[in-house]
Amino acid sequence: MAGDATQLVEQVDEVSLRFMVDRERNKVLYVEAGKDFVDTLFSFLIFPLGTIARLAAKESNIDAVKFGSLSSLYESVSDLGEEHLWNKTCKEMLLKPRVPMGLYYRKLKFNIDESEPLRYYHCEDKTCKIENRYCVSFFRNQKCICRKLLNQESFVNSLKGIEESGFVKETSTFIVSDDLCVLANEVGTSLNLCQKHGVNDIDTIDKRTVNISKKEACFLSMYIVYVIDILKLSLVSKTPLTDFIYKKEQFVGNLDPRNRSEFWIREVDESSDEINDKMVVKVLRRKSNEQILFLEAQDDFIDFVFSFLTFPLGGVLHMLQGFSLLSCIDNLYKSMIELSSDGCIISENLKEKLTKPPIPMQFELRNQILPIDTKYKDYYTQYKFIDPKSPISGGYVKGPITFIVTDDMVVTPLSSIAVVSYLERMKVAFNDVEERVIRIGRKEGLSILKASLTTTSTLTNSLSLLWSNSRMNKGPSLSIQEHSLQEQWST
Repeated sequence: MAGDATQLVEQVDEVSLRFMVDRERNKVLYVEAGKDFVDTLFSFLIFPLGTIARLAAKESNIDAVKFGSLSSLYESVSDLGEEHLWNKTCKEMLLKPRVPMGLYYRKLKFNIDESEPLRYYHCEDKTCKIENRYCVSFFRNQKCICRKLLNQESFVNSLKGIEESGFVKETSTFIVSDDLCVLANEVGTSLNLCQKHGVNDIDTIDKRTVNISKKEACFLSMYIVYVIDILKLSLVSKTPLTDFIYKKEQFVGNLDPRNRSEFWIREVDESSDEINDKMVVKVLRRKSNEQILFLEAQDDFIDFVFSFLTFPLGGVLHMLQGFSLLSCIDNLYKSMIELSSDGCIISENLKEKLTKPPIPMQFELRNQILPIDTKYKDYYTQYKFIDPKSPISGGYVKGPITFIVTDDMVVTPLSSIAVVSYLERMKVAFNDVEERVIRIGRKEGLSILKASLTTTSTLTNSLSLLWSNSRMNKGPSLSIQEHSLQEQWST
């Protein structure tokens, strides 16, 4: 009996990574890895953008990085007064969005973000029903139809219905390239990668093995730190594994510069009526360099951009057809699809879930103009879910109110004093500003989303094409709601 206990304590889980590096150029050629590491990489695809923005700012061996403009958007929600949101729950939903496929995520051997068991809350009156369905919410203390609180906790016990553990097959081993292409482990693959990087002399290749053993709780924190490092680097670098091994600052932020036209979505599926639901915003641009300074928008547009934080990364890549301009993340997404055809993904059903993970239930926006998936399991139909968001608009923001959204997606309530201070800080002359009114539909919304992933000039890169569109209404040189702005700026 004692021997069994000792054996149990000494049982060790281990993640082993074998890095093949070109020692002459200090460059990682590829890494050999097993199921656990590749499962962790593919789990990036089910992370909501808000979760990634939060992890990018987290402490690890790599300094905090900016996740395009989404870091600013996330911070804006954090800084926004609760009086501007429908309730406290709305802020919680945006700052800690739920991971879709959460039951799959909890079955991963290792995960890098806190994953609490999925729970729901039902009415304190256990006999309460409406239309023969129980009122429930995934968020505590919402008001039931009967006006009592939903505060009785229950757990979603569905893990037993999920046979898969992770995403790739247990017997598979993989080669992961420096830019996060995941390939089946074959001799030809490794040789091709060496030749691709101009390595012909095998004597210039070093092997470095990183073994992380799970003997204590500190193992998990060490593994999490390593993977967060790689996640951060994949957002700002096209060589994240080299950066991870050598920690060379010059590699960080080495994404290729992009032309504005690469952010523009030119064609969309117009079969849905949602395409006709356009939001009106007022855009102010600096004439001398054509930079969009900020736009004025109502709560419908603010709900729209806030909803980005709830989108799973894989769902975003699906909407952008695999071209997000985050080159390493695009490679990860395409690899998952190609590995499925090679039989390395556990099931076709799981591949479909990873390809377009839906927004978790209760996070969907009622007037969402983007084609993000919102499919749910049939067993939810026995419940009536009480939405924490606005019963009027179905959004997070308490309107009507006008907001300012800057080029890098900082969102604040409109204030003439704040606008004057912003223009002064940007060193913009009063006569160097022009204004136009534009309409934001699905095409424009996808362009904003795409630009927000990689640039801190989201509005300039995504809306500059619209500026010259003859259908836009041109306004005066500057027109802010507060009539006193010109006088304040002049003084």
